[in-house]
Amino acid sequence: MVKLLRVDERLLHGQVALNWVSNVGASSILIANDDVMQNEMSKMALKVAKPSGVNLAIRDIKGAADLLNDPRSADITVFVIVRTLKDALSLARQTDAIKFVNIGGIKKKEGSRLIAPAVFVNNDDMEILKQLSTIVDKIEFRMLPSDSSKSWDSIL
Repeated sequence: MVKLLRVDERLLHGQVALNWVSNVGASSILIANDDVMQNEMSKMALKVAKPSGVNLAIRDIKGAADLLNDPRSADITVFVIVRTLKDALSLARQTDAIKFVNIGGIKKKEGSRLIAPAVFVNNDDMEILKQLSTIVDKIEFRMLPSDSSKSWDSIL
């Protein structure tokens, strides 16, 4: 069962490892990103950042969807982390397991604007968020579990 899908360009790092994993209560972390699967150094860094006592799986988007759709995953509490909104939308389209999405960090890029703390989006990102909101039950924006949550509805 997926407890939360988080969009964070940094994927698994200190804030996520220390704060989100315990807050979500997940026994496993699933990193879903096509580029990471091609980069052995990135995979090694993610394995080092993994909190002890928590399982870690690193998959491309299709592989992550296959894993989440496997009936054997139903009893495992999973915290999914993707790098981009595009990854989140692609994964949500391939599985019914994603219900709750947290947007935690999207860097500033040309043509983007700040819509929540540490979340910069451009028009393409806004379109992806609109599409994602029709698939999942809830989208929120916040960096840490202790921060105030900002809902997608409040941004619209």
